[in-house]
Amino acid sequence: MQARRSQQRPGSGYAAEAGKLLALVGALAACALTICLMDPALAPGDPGVAEATTPAPWPLLALNLVPLLLILLLLVAVTGRAWLSTLLLAGMTYLLYFVNQIKLAEQSTPIVPADFQLLLHLDAKGALLLARYLPHGRLTLAIGLAVLAIIALLWWKERPLNLLRGKRRLVVIALALMANLSLLRGWAPWPVLYGEDVPLKIWAPKLQALESGLLANLLHYQWAMGVILPAPDDAAASALLARHRDLLTQTPAMPPADLPDIIVLQSESLFDPSRLNGIESAQVLPHLRELAQSAQHGDMWAPTFGGGTIRTEFEVLTGIAMRYFPLVEYPYFGMAATRETSLASVLARHGYETLAVHPYHRSFWNRASALANLGFADFDAEDEFGDAPRQGWYISDDALVDHLLARLSQATSPMFVFAISMENHGPYDDYPNVDTQRLQALKLPPQLDEHGSKLLRGYLYHLDNADRALARLVDGLRQRPRRSLLLFYGDHLPGLNEVYDQLGFRNGAAATQQPVPWLLLDTAHPAPQAAQATAAFYLPGKLLATAGIDDEPYFRLLESLGEADHVGPGWSPPDDAQLAAVMQLRQQREFARLLRQTFGARPTVAQPPAAAPGER
Repeated sequence: MQARRSQQRPGSGYAAEAGKLLALVGALAACALTICLMDPALAPGDPGVAEATTPAPWPLLALNLVPLLLILLLLVAVTGRAWLSTLLLAGMTYLLYFVNQIKLAEQSTPIVPADFQLLLHLDAKGALLLARYLPHGRLTLAIGLAVLAIIALLWWKERPLNLLRGKRRLVVIALALMANLSLLRGWAPWPVLYGEDVPLKIWAPKLQALESGLLANLLHYQWAMGVILPAPDDAAASALLARHRDLLTQTPAMPPADLPDIIVLQSESLFDPSRLNGIESAQVLPHLRELAQSAQHGDMWAPTFGGGTIRTEFEVLTGIAMRYFPLVEYPYFGMAATRETSLASVLARHGYETLAVHPYHRSFWNRASALANLGFADFDAEDEFGDAPRQGWYISDDALVDHLLARLSQATSPMFVFAISMENHGPYDDYPNVDTQRLQALKLPPQLDEHGSKLLRGYLYHLDNADRALARLVDGLRQRPRRSLLLFYGDHLPGLNEVYDQLGFRNGAAATQQPVPWLLLDTAHPAPQAAQATAAFYLPGKLLATAGIDDEPYFRLLESLGEADHVGPGWSPPDDAQLAAVMQLRQQREFARLLRQTFGARPTVAQPPAAAPGER
């Protein structure tokens, strides 16, 4: 009997080993199936991306499968377990494509390497916000927990592969690490295999993903991020400054003796739905339209769509256009990592109290650190709002307005307040903490299907709240003795792609080519103004000029350029390459050197008048 057992062990051992190797093959097959079914490149079919070329399916599948093969090799080498590695790889691949589909639906852009950087900064509040976008949230969570339980069981119960024991395992680990590292860093021959001669559409990640596939696109972006950008062109930047010599070398005017309070309200996902077919202008934003009759106003093109709020936020605060930093997805994780000149730092030099207000968690988007580096002395986040009422998932815009007016009333000097609303953040297909009667009374276009109607209904409800809150804020500012400037704008269009597809826009352009409204209201000098189209990065120059503060040559230049520009869908600023060089030097804190290089001594900065004793 003992002899028979000893004769059976090798055979049964070989069978078990063969089964485990087949499991690894099955893992790759499952990944290939996931790619075929979920990768947008294998079935583009996107009417909004007419430029995308249809790739050959089998080579494309192979290129997107290679990274998974190398990851599988590393998993097997490190864990020594075949079934565990199979489940880990298949699960990670499906999760990646699942999240990519959600991001495409909400923001019309695929996952890029910067999203993984964002994940490293997520806390529980940030994770909860993103989790609300998961379909069938509780079921998805249950499935995820079940998979984690199976992974833990396999780690505990599964026997390691006999093929990977001793020195052989160490050799395989070393080879797998080198292979994955070389792919991640883009060492030869990978760039050749993935088409190094094909121009990377870094400015259009969705289009690039449609042509390359999700995983290949991630590699292209990762390699591009590792390339050191060429130094900005000093000659090009100086040429642009030289054409504006009179503007940049003039002695700055003395700022007004009674400086105004300056309030910027960035309204979450606010746009004008009457741009859509089937929605009339009288149905939406009545207060904004009324206020625009006595204020500077118009359309504004934002540097993001469906999300990425901090891109617009960064442009408005710094006057630096994200278009000239195509490798930067989220500026608060890199470009604002050190002290940067912004509206806050400029106004602080004039004696302003600088306050940022956002009724959400202070660490989300790395705001606490970034806003401090941008010159804000104080930051009121969710913890300063106590038990403020919520509309939908988030603290209401009315509560935000109450907080702003309260903080202004406590000020002992002119204030610069930069407020970021939260109420109208998606998702829009769930309605906690709302007036259901008012919600159901909203009039919707008949062309929408059930889910499209549900999405638009939720959005319009919170949009109406934002419009009412704006009117309350203006009323409160007008009742105060000090002059106030209020800059109000939407940060981007909401992620309502189903609605956009079903209704279409009146101008026939794609959703990503639509503007948001902006408004600059002066409580002391209301006057009719013609509508003006602009871009987010032009707004700080306009705001400072309206306040009578012009001692910052960079913002003075932006104001002049913005007045002359004709902003619209797909536009490029005049002297695009030269402006890019100026902004890149500005971001590197080289603008003062550029001025000296171009004109000699920098113009004298006018000092603000001394405040009388006891004066605000």
